[in-house]
Amino acid sequence: MMTNEEFVELACPHSWFLVADDLHGQAVELRQGFGQGHLTHHDYRSGYKASWDNTNRSTFLLASFVLENAIKAFLVYENPGWISNGKLSKFLKSHKLTDLAEKSTNIPYKTKGRGTLKAFEEGNESWARYPCALSKENSAQPSILDDGLWEKYEWLMTAYGRRLTKLLSIYWRGPHGFGGKYEIKGSFLGAPPQA
Repeated sequence: MMTNEEFVELACPHSWFLVADDLHGQAVELRQGFGQGHLTHHDYRSGYKASWDNTNRSTFLLASFVLENAIKAFLVYENPGWISNGKLSKFLKSHKLTDLAEKSTNIPYKTKGRGTLKAFEEGNESWARYPCALSKENSAQPSILDDGLWEKYEWLMTAYGRRLTKLLSIYWRGPHGFGGKYEIKGSFLGAPPQA
């Protein structure tokens, strides 16, 4: 069985950062395939017609997970006790990106990035993850991941990548004697390589 100390190593900020970066690479790759296929829905009762790229939902969901993992990297960095007893704190057990970001003091562009987080949060809670929400009141049609929203996502991820790279290069003291600093070279979360 895993010890609390071993759990801290798995749940440290660096781990959240690496998962965010891995998922970001996949989201970028999917986004590059936009325009190669689309779906159109005709509602003959209302006359409503909508089209979206066939990778819209999966790209949207991956980008939502990237944002969530990056924000949780900031939160664990700031609150090491949230991973100390062999499980994640209740404060980390949420998919509400805006609420999670609000808890961080280190996250960049907290106000300016709120609209982007809100857009991804809405899909993450319903249509991007499942075909519907838990109830009709919370269900919605899929949003379109248009160029404007994608640019805002990439801008925010670059800002998160820069800040996390900087923070993780400073010694982080975690629970149970775990700690360290990370030498990060290369491009992560869309941020250019550090000098």
